[in-house]
Amino acid sequence: MDFSSVPAGLEIVVPVLVFVFASLQKWKRGITDTWREEAEAQKLRADRLAEQVHGLSEEIKALRRENAELRGMLKAAKGETTA
Repeated sequence: MDFSSVPAGLEIVVPVLVFVFASLQKWKRGITDTWREEAEAQKLRADRLAEQVHGLSEEIKALRRENAELRGMLKAAKGETTA
């Protein structure tokens, strides 16, 4: 094929279009990878926070049990002093 019959503008437009298409594909793949990494990081953070909440709720239950025991002891002590 003789390239002298190809319009001059086409010699510039086709490589530019190929470059733009390849750049867009790379950008799209990069964005997808970035969002995937961010989603994984957020999931790890959510899991870690869920563990912390569970630990804190167990600690609160233990403090409530201790508080109930101390109140019982206080009532018993008050009962002994008033009797």
